[in-house]
Amino acid sequence: MELRRLIMLYQLSRSGTIAATAEALSYSHSSVSAQLAELEREVGAPLLERAGRSVSLTPAGVILAAHAEKAMAADEAALAQVAAVGNTTGGDVRITFVQTPAIALLAGTLNRLAQDSPEVHVSVVQAETAPAMDDLRAHLVDLVVGIEYEPLPVGRQAQDDRHDLLRERMVVGVAPGWWASTMPSSVDLVSLRDHAWATGHLGTGLESYLRNVCNRIGGFDPRIDHRSDDALILSALVSSGRAIALLPALFAAQEPAIVGLPVRGVDLRRTIFIATRRSARQSSAVRAVRKALSETAEELTRSRDDVTMVRASSRG
Repeated sequence: MELRRLIMLYQLSRSGTIAATAEALSYSHSSVSAQLAELEREVGAPLLERAGRSVSLTPAGVILAAHAEKAMAADEAALAQVAAVGNTTGGDVRITFVQTPAIALLAGTLNRLAQDSPEVHVSVVQAETAPAMDDLRAHLVDLVVGIEYEPLPVGRQAQDDRHDLLRERMVVGVAPGWWASTMPSSVDLVSLRDHAWATGHLGTGLESYLRNVCNRIGGFDPRIDHRSDDALILSALVSSGRAIALLPALFAAQEPAIVGLPVRGVDLRRTIFIATRRSARQSSAVRAVRKALSETAEELTRSRDDVTMVRASSRG
């Protein structure tokens, strides 16, 4: 059986439709359908059940999709080990970044790779942590730079290989003239009960975290007037003086029209982490990207107390 066809079956088991499978793997709809039909002929059993436009896996398809996942991991691990023995350092690495870590880390990481590992080719896509982790497990990307808000954990699975990189303070972003009097060095969360907030869309990590913090620490549900998953739009809303927002310290410090204030009496933090698949962690190209990310992160933390390196790795 061709690995390519097994990959298509595995992706179909995750996405649920041939159209989504074709889009994820950059094939045409007809090509995916033809390859899956050929796979059925190879195994001598029906793998798909069609009902109108929907497709589901037969019991045989479910079994083969599980074996396909193992075959993909074995293929990836074998290639990484062979490359390591042969001292091959090049390769392609597909990365997803959440926006705010990308603003802080991406330029420095790419510059380091260009200097130290020019044979590594990187492609970058912006994605939120949860869908990025799904894409990682589906072998659609090779490395995720994600975020985890404390105490709201990101789910882990057996195939995940995770390394926590930075712990970053979360601050309340306000406009410089937001206080009529002298700007305080920290803010009492309870005092913000009646103010308008800007945050991410419903169900996103930032939106869930804001609600958790306001209810858990301040004893109120925030009044959310503005929503965007774009940190630059949140920054514009805050700098207008019409809203406040919970923002990461690295991002807030770069925005001259924002003042980032710690919440008084509590140290709010989030973790920036790197994740790959266990089967890919020995890849020299993946290791080169992880090294460049770590060196860039370490440079960012010098002379700062609002962002710290995580020295111990955390395996999923």
